[in-house]
Amino acid sequence: MNLEENIKKYKSITLNIIDSVKVEEYEKLDEMLKERQIILDNTKDICYTKEELKSLYFQYEIDKLDKILGSQMEEKKNALKDKIRANEKRKIAAKSYNNLSGRAVFLSKEI
Repeated sequence: MNLEENIKKYKSITLNIIDSVKVEEYEKLDEMLKERQIILDNTKDICYTKEELKSLYFQYEIDKLDKILGSQMEEKKNALKDKIRANEKRKIAAKSYNNLSGRAVFLSKEI
């Protein structure tokens, strides 16, 4: 296996990961990330120069794909954090409301 084939496989797996993140298929991510890591490990064993790797890296736009993937994963992570925070607020509000039902706090003054 040569360096260019590894870069092509790396690119295709990265594109698949990006698609999975877009449609929120998180179950597949672990397996695809492992495949990508295997390709990186195999690339270490291939004899190549730094210039060859750099030229193929930019030729197949791996740098742009990695940035896109990173930004999409960051956006999804932040969205999930926001959902978790909103859910925590709802839990606190519901718990507080349930605690108030046992006590007559509102309108306890007689007229």
